[in-house]
Amino acid sequence: MIFRNSLKSIYRSIGKTALFSILIFALTLALSLAMSVWVAVEQFLDDCDEYYTTIGVVEYRGTEYPGDTNYEPAMAEALQSFDPSFIAKDEATLMWETPSRSFGYVDGFWRSDAFMPMKSLSVFVVGSVVYSEEDQFYTAVVYKTLYSSIINKNKKIYIDEEFGSFEPNHFYLVLGEVYHGRSPIYRLGVSPFEQSISDSYGKKVIRILDITAENEEDFYTLPEKSILLQVADSLHVINNSVLINGTNNLMALLPFHEQELYFVDGRTFTEAEYLNGEKVAVISDLMAKRLEVGIGDHIDLSASVSNVPGIYNSYWVEDGFSFQDEFTVIGIINTINDKSWYVYVPQSSGVPYSQFPVGYTVGFAVLDNEKALDFYIRTDPFMTNRLQLEIYDEGYSSTAIPYQTILRTSQIVAIVCLVVDIAVTILFGFLYIYRQRETSETMLKLGAGKSRIITYFLFSAGLIALVAISAGAYAGYKLHDQVISWVAQSTDNFSLIDARYSNGNLTVSKTLEFMPNLTLHLFLYVAAILFLFVIVTCLFFTIGTFQSNKQIKSLSSGPKREHKTSHLTGGSGKFALLSICRGGTRSLVVPFLATAIVIFLGNLSSTAIRYSEQIEDITSNTTIEGYFTDINGKQIGNLVLSAYNLRNFYSADFQDSLSISRNLSYLYHGVSRYADGTKNPLEPLYVPRNSFLRESIEASIERGPDMVFTNNIRTSPEFYFADTLVMNFMEGYDETFLSISTNDMEELSCIITSSLMEEQNIQFGDTIQLINNGITRNPEDGLQVYTSMDVRVIGTFEKQGAADTIYLPLSSIFDTNIIWDPEKSALNFAENNPDTVSYEGYVQIMLDTSFQSANFTLKDSHDLAQFKDYLINYGFSQVREAGSIREFIVIKDSTFNSTIASITQQIQYINFLYPFLYVLVGIIAITASYLLVVHRKGEFAIHRGLGSTRIRTFFSFFLEQIVLCIFGISVGFLLWHFIWENITLLHLEFAAGFAICFFLGSAISIMIMNHSNVLTILLDRE
Repeated sequence: MIFRNSLKSIYRSIGKTALFSILIFALTLALSLAMSVWVAVEQFLDDCDEYYTTIGVVEYRGTEYPGDTNYEPAMAEALQSFDPSFIAKDEATLMWETPSRSFGYVDGFWRSDAFMPMKSLSVFVVGSVVYSEEDQFYTAVVYKTLYSSIINKNKKIYIDEEFGSFEPNHFYLVLGEVYHGRSPIYRLGVSPFEQSISDSYGKKVIRILDITAENEEDFYTLPEKSILLQVADSLHVINNSVLINGTNNLMALLPFHEQELYFVDGRTFTEAEYLNGEKVAVISDLMAKRLEVGIGDHIDLSASVSNVPGIYNSYWVEDGFSFQDEFTVIGIINTINDKSWYVYVPQSSGVPYSQFPVGYTVGFAVLDNEKALDFYIRTDPFMTNRLQLEIYDEGYSSTAIPYQTILRTSQIVAIVCLVVDIAVTILFGFLYIYRQRETSETMLKLGAGKSRIITYFLFSAGLIALVAISAGAYAGYKLHDQVISWVAQSTDNFSLIDARYSNGNLTVSKTLEFMPNLTLHLFLYVAAILFLFVIVTCLFFTIGTFQSNKQIKSLSSGPKREHKTSHLTGGSGKFALLSICRGGTRSLVVPFLATAIVIFLGNLSSTAIRYSEQIEDITSNTTIEGYFTDINGKQIGNLVLSAYNLRNFYSADFQDSLSISRNLSYLYHGVSRYADGTKNPLEPLYVPRNSFLRESIEASIERGPDMVFTNNIRTSPEFYFADTLVMNFMEGYDETFLSISTNDMEELSCIITSSLMEEQNIQFGDTIQLINNGITRNPEDGLQVYTSMDVRVIGTFEKQGAADTIYLPLSSIFDTNIIWDPEKSALNFAENNPDTVSYEGYVQIMLDTSFQSANFTLKDSHDLAQFKDYLINYGFSQVREAGSIREFIVIKDSTFNSTIASITQQIQYINFLYPFLYVLVGIIAITASYLLVVHRKGEFAIHRGLGSTRIRTFFSFFLEQIVLCIFGISVGFLLWHFIWENITLLHLEFAAGFAICFFLGSAISIMIMNHSNVLTILLDRE
């Protein structure tokens, strides 16, 4: 009987049943979809955290960077003042590791790569030596090779006469540098090995030793204890050496992290192998083939360390190795030229490591993916003395940030849906159950009992909720695949970082597909929770119907004293003002609500404006720099950059400054004129007719230091990463002379290293002569001479590398007006005077002219996106992504992008959340105004009963609400202005919107009450 009657109650209120069924269905569907997106995206972000590894690499950007085996004394000095403990202890750091490297050797492995440290050095026996007076060199035959990676016995060879004297019919043991000239016959030059050995071991190395045998039948006799034999044995090990890399996380090493190195067979080290110091190794495929070993085979690995810097100074045959042991090959990786001889072992495997830095890597940190940006912001200020921090995240930020934004958005939607669900559920319980309290009272009087009444109400309400919630959850389950697909497609709209050309995009980019695995269980959980809440709410309201509704009337103590009424003219206005004055607490509700809403809206508007102002402030006060580089984003010098492209690059008018440099090797020839004007004529350096001597001179010039022609010394490759640059100038000069056109100079000037000035006894104002490999004719005798430049020394600088670089104005080698002032350029002259000068000829000159480095500063950070569009359209290449023009550009905007993205993300949340809040404020305004009017139905009845017209009644109540609302808004604005901030136009617009909603709600409620007859108003129980 109870269940049947409960079902009938559903049919009796079919309109209310249908309305709440639709509402609960829609809200359940929205909530389940929002929750599915929330769970799916959170699941994906967890997968991202496992899939991606973020590392922060600290490097020393020395003058020879990015050499991986170099030793630079300045780096050792910089590291003395660098304490990495603050990185290791940072909350974002999961692991910190400093490089552990040492000189190694694997018996049986041989190298043939271009990176062999002393590839051209050879030790061999020569005989049949003949001197050529015409060519001024010796010709000899190699009889025996003790060590050489280039030449074998029975080969003819030319020997530089600087080697020393050779007697006919004698045999010699020689040490020298073997190289090719223009002829196919090898040449032997003086060895640079001597200084290396003398510095490292204090041993004097000779380059020639007569070993002619006393017995003519034996020809020659090799000495048993000769330094040259030791050199030969040492060279064999050094040139076939391996670099041992000890690590605690192989896959986090930069080459593996960036997928430059990867496994072709086997595996990486296990945690147990790291901890227990197992003798296991990972080698290159090339090494495995040459050693003829595979997975599970063993190699004999030796290591050597010394108390002098330089990895290749670690071994000398007399000292032998510091460590030898057998290692098991567990992994084979691909072969790349500059790392084919690397061996990787656990850091705890017992191998001794060099106490001096090898290469430019200071260390790396494995970071928490989400905290990498904050880590960079905290750590980067400590990167001084050429230390640089780069973050490599495998594309985590590009992938995660859009989904993080979607996650926050889905959470907001889910919470809003949940709140609305709760509100609708409460409304459902109130209207569907509590409004039937008369029914509850009747059933109690008829003896139905509370348990049966509870069953009556809960069965009908629960059935409605069960059907609607189940249908909504099932519909959400069926639709969630389409919603997830839409989420995946919409990530581009939520991508907040433009990574094109950015230094934050130097990392390799891995892709993880968004494929969440959601089952029906999630939707059942949502449905069960909602259904349980509906039952609890309905139970609460059912119990509420059992409470007594009888009102206790207070006894009258007698007739009240009548107060004299104020007399005001104005009809409706009079009643409105009297009602406000007599309203007491009631009259305070609207002003209090309006004041609170105005302050709330002030917070909303000020937050949005504050974020926008922050973006504008950061953009306006940020200087963004960039530079041309190689395909890996490492080098900033030794590039090949077209003058034609640089001219077009600058003419796009995005750059505030452009610094360019071009290098040319030089040979210092002497002082051609002293500061006091005294000339010191220098004999030209004639081009030898002897091709051997000519090649020797030209090779000597090429191996020498550089003249750097630039318009800005501070951004030249040598000083680009330097914190300080110490310079001294003659009175009246400074470094700006480098950017002046030579047409505006009295004579060509330069700045040189202080060490060169001291060594050559050069004074300020002296004019020095520099020779390069260009060839011209001497006007005095018509003979070929090497070209020279006479430049006056006006300044010095403290060099930061080993070379004595000399800096000269860029305009001394290139018409800089072509780039910076086209109106004055020869190219412009050619264009305007085609009969005099060939325009095409000048264009071809630009196409044939190249520079070694270029860097720039963006004129306006607001134009960053347009600048990147221009680079894309022009065809410039990005790191690891070649365009139509093979010139790679990196823009140093990662910190700027991340900061802006963080603020933009908050703005997106605001833009998504605020409409809900504005709607909520509007609903509050309408609802509050409705409730505040409707509860005064007695006053409406009195007005109407006393004969007041509908219009007068309407304005009496409406004017009251207007006055109260405007008063509250005004108070809110005054408090906001004096306590918090100034009032903005957006704040005024929001407050006006609230006022309109409030007035609208008041007007609607008054009209509803006004159009009802007096009896209906009095009998209405609501």
